[in-house]
Amino acid sequence: MISTVHDEVVVPYNSQFLTGPARQVTNITIQDKCPADPIEHDQTPNDPVVHQIVANALGMVSGPADPAYQPKCV
Repeated sequence: MISTVHDEVVVPYNSQFLTGPARQVTNITIQDKCPADPIEHDQTPNDPVVHQIVANALGMVSGPADPAYQPKCV
């Protein structure tokens, strides 16, 4: 799950986080990775940071996204 602290649709933003074991679920807040990223809910599909996080997750051989992955902040 990828969320933003600037979410104007899901309030509070962290209520969208999934529960489950770490081998199956990764919750990522964009601003934890790139604090200056002002992205809002409806803009996430166009955010280069989100693109990097999704590409990293899709590249995993097994399991969910790596919570330690650090995208390049733009």
